[in-house]
Amino acid sequence: MVYAAENHNHAAEILEAAVLDEIPAAERAPVRARVRFLNTVIGKMSGVISAAGEIQAKGLATLTPQEKRAFLVEVFNRILISRVDFEEASGEPRFERGITAFEEKKDLLPFEEAKLYGHNATHALAAYVSALRGLNRIAELRQFPDLLGFLRAAFLQESGEALIRKHAGKDRLFTPEGYREFALDLLERMTNPHLQDTVERVGRDPQRKLGWDDRLVGTLRVALQQRVVPRRYALGAAAALATLDPSFLSTDQPARLLLEPLWGSAVTETPERNCVFDLIEDGRKRLNRWRESGFQNLEDFFPQDN
Repeated sequence: MVYAAENHNHAAEILEAAVLDEIPAAERAPVRARVRFLNTVIGKMSGVISAAGEIQAKGLATLTPQEKRAFLVEVFNRILISRVDFEEASGEPRFERGITAFEEKKDLLPFEEAKLYGHNATHALAAYVSALRGLNRIAELRQFPDLLGFLRAAFLQESGEALIRKHAGKDRLFTPEGYREFALDLLERMTNPHLQDTVERVGRDPQRKLGWDDRLVGTLRVALQQRVVPRRYALGAAAALATLDPSFLSTDQPARLLLEPLWGSAVTETPERNCVFDLIEDGRKRLNRWRESGFQNLEDFFPQDN
């Protein structure tokens, strides 16, 4: 079993193709017969502690003896994985996984999308809005009920509505009640003060988070495909672009000039792409109005149109 633990909905398939590409064609069949590459969904929360005093006071172990940082991770033991599909030959013992805590799903993709376009997208949105608001730690959001209300609305009305429409009937998660429980639990855990998670860490690498299939733009696309208008995540994408280029909010530089190099030539001119650009431009306008207001209630800048 080779488990791919990456925020990418097809990480295992990409890894399998790369591994098999290194094996002579005549020798691939035995590998395919004995090895499975599996995707995972791991919805844990964590923080990175860098201060030596904090590491010592909390009794944490650094990543290596030479490393200066340590991970602080919540207690978490629910890991979903792809279904293991070995064909059992007649007379051979039944295959059993050594790690029994993992939960197999016949179709993992809906849960991967809930992780990437729900959990990860909202976590990134929280980071970029917090950065503009001048916060240093994600837990500080608990002091700003208006920002938590904005994140909750994005999670439920945009990501949630889209994923419920797309995956209705596949699991209780994709019902209004199930997704609400999922979202509210995650918002509580995201802002756990004991993790001491930083805005900088959660918002790092905006280039990746703005990828065509990744958590911000990917969420815009999934929502649009389900006839949901994701204006709050579009504001998050605009805030991420401001992290990438601080002049983005103060100039008329089109968002497409920053996004097209990130997406590459594989993403061609389509109505969908233009809709994404339009949404992000709208997000920039709302973001600037929010800043000009002195950071009044952010949710006041959004119509009830979903």
